[in-house]
Amino acid sequence: MAFEVFDDVAFYWFLVSVLITFLAPATCMAVNNRLNTNRAQRCDWTANLASCKEKNTTLNKKKQRDRMNNLVSVNAFLFWGGWIVFAYLLTQITAKQGLEMASFDPFKILEIEGDADPGEVKKAYRKLSLTYHPDKNPGNKEAEQKFILIAKAYEVLTDEKTRENYEKYGNPDGYHGTSVTIGLPSFLTAKENELGILVVYFVLLIVVIPLVVGLWWRKSSKYLEDGIMQNTAYRFWKQLQENTAPKYIPGILASAMEFQELVPRKNTQAADLDRLFKQVQDHFVKNQGDTIPDILKVKTLLYAYLLRVEIPASLREDLDIILEQLPTLLQGLLNISIDQRFVASTCNILEFSQYLTQAIWFNDSHAVLKQLPHLTDRQVRVLNKNKTAVNTIAQLKDDDEKKADLVKDLSPEQAKDVQTVIDHVADVEVEVKWEVEDEEGIYEEDVVNLTVRVDRKHYPSDYTRKADEDEKNDPILNAKPMSDEDVEAELAKIDDEEEREARKEELLEQDRELWFAQQERRRELARARARGGQGWFASGVPPR
Repeated sequence: MAFEVFDDVAFYWFLVSVLITFLAPATCMAVNNRLNTNRAQRCDWTANLASCKEKNTTLNKKKQRDRMNNLVSVNAFLFWGGWIVFAYLLTQITAKQGLEMASFDPFKILEIEGDADPGEVKKAYRKLSLTYHPDKNPGNKEAEQKFILIAKAYEVLTDEKTRENYEKYGNPDGYHGTSVTIGLPSFLTAKENELGILVVYFVLLIVVIPLVVGLWWRKSSKYLEDGIMQNTAYRFWKQLQENTAPKYIPGILASAMEFQELVPRKNTQAADLDRLFKQVQDHFVKNQGDTIPDILKVKTLLYAYLLRVEIPASLREDLDIILEQLPTLLQGLLNISIDQRFVASTCNILEFSQYLTQAIWFNDSHAVLKQLPHLTDRQVRVLNKNKTAVNTIAQLKDDDEKKADLVKDLSPEQAKDVQTVIDHVADVEVEVKWEVEDEEGIYEEDVVNLTVRVDRKHYPSDYTRKADEDEKNDPILNAKPMSDEDVEAELAKIDDEEEREARKEELLEQDRELWFAQQERRRELARARARGGQGWFASGVPPR
């Protein structure tokens, strides 16, 4: 004998648990992204530059559009819909909080004690069946369900064997072991809901799930792990050579299939594009696919961007789309070059990424000063004469005469922008050292230790330079490793060869630990200065 027992409250709790499993991390990610966006805006020192006002206005408008689009996106619908359903389920649980999760208890259903005799059972059955009989409660579904439970409870308690099984095992059919199941709502088997539930099952299983999987597979199968399309990777692979020069990279990037989908050539842009092409045509180098209109359009826009040629209004939006895609495409091209072990091409791709970031043409002698705002080509040429040649922005940090020549034709607001950029452009010194322990040269299959040290010499005016003071009296940073002479003297005191080798290895390990401790200490001091607080290693004890 089996009974169907439904529990709406348990089902609501189950749905709440499932929903919170997805909603909690999604909400944390949304809040974290919002906080990171606000933090980035506060740290953006370019926000107050006059030269960036137009750019920031455009970016803010784009962010507002993206924000509005996100509010009506599928993800937003699922997110807010999930929270609405979650709130509804909580209200339902609260409304039924006095109800217990269902369990089939015939004594409770018949409202009698657990030790009631057959006469009391029969009397209670007659009383309750008359009260909840469907004929006396026409159209009352709750009364109908109650009557069915009363009849089942009476059936269980009037049969001696069934009652004995229930009292002994808690189940009228005897011992069936213990099982835990999901609470199901009663509407699943309601006769009036049968057609609707079958339609929902059919749509989900036959239509929605295959459609979603098919669309996902169709999209994901077009892309590689690094985010570029497979056809794009094939085109890059065909064009990339072992010694591809930077000047050929714009044409390779222009052949990406992504651009043919995102920024196809339009007839309305033909006149502007032809005029732009004539302005940059003299700088063109030949690439595969130059005869394809879509590729030629992207290549023309890239050349115009690098040469800082004015972009017609009809093409600016397409250029923005191209520039948004380039970091992903450059990374994909770099991965292909690295996989093929093209050292020269890899270096040239990295070099081109620098040109792209600053919108600088290849080997431009005025590239340094073109990083500064408001300067015209004439001012740059004048300043780059031999008597005032500028090779790095750092030269301008402490040279008031050169800065005065630089800004003499600018307005006070423009001069302030130039000074702000000069203050924030880092002057770094990079030292690279590679070595093999206990060997003077480097040979095949050696394990090489590569050490890169980057020192920033200048800091913006709002940064307090305390590194020298911090490091001057720090016990970890002032600790010196043993010199070679001290090591030799220490080892000379040991006669046993095995003990001498063990001691040598111990001294080398101590030097390594000290080196790592000093690097960690420098990073900690830098973090402490950035926070404006104290470091974590207040005791000055090297970490182990």
